[in-house]
Amino acid sequence: MPSKPLLPATDTPCPCGTQKPLNDCCLPFIKGMLNPATAEQLMRSRYSAHSLLAIDYLWDTWSPEQRLRSNKGDILIWAESCDWLGLQILATQQGGASDNKGIVEFIAMFRSQGQIQQHHEISHFKKVLGKWLYVDHQA
Repeated sequence: MPSKPLLPATDTPCPCGTQKPLNDCCLPFIKGMLNPATAEQLMRSRYSAHSLLAIDYLWDTWSPEQRLRSNKGDILIWAESCDWLGLQILATQQGGASDNKGIVEFIAMFRSQGQIQQHHEISHFKKVLGKWLYVDHQA
């Protein structure tokens, strides 16, 4: 599969589904200019990072104790193997700017090997030193 371009035009709609321009939505998080204020913002920016192949961002926003499950190469292979089609946030629990833990339930749509698939997940997040991190999930 040919490599995808790393960044589309910054005025295109953000892959996370907010309909905001990429530059006004997830890109400042992915570029490290801002930190997501909520667990949902982190979830959306991680989805966009998969779409944009921003593997360093995915790695850096994953709880360090959970990184043992994978490596950057595996994440890149997974992200490149998919055409990311959309994100739907189903529910959030806590995860606000003043919280230290949060849960985001979502469905990510993607095409892999010609088949449209969906990944339904309930993700757990925690805030460490003021920064939201993805911890783990239940399917």
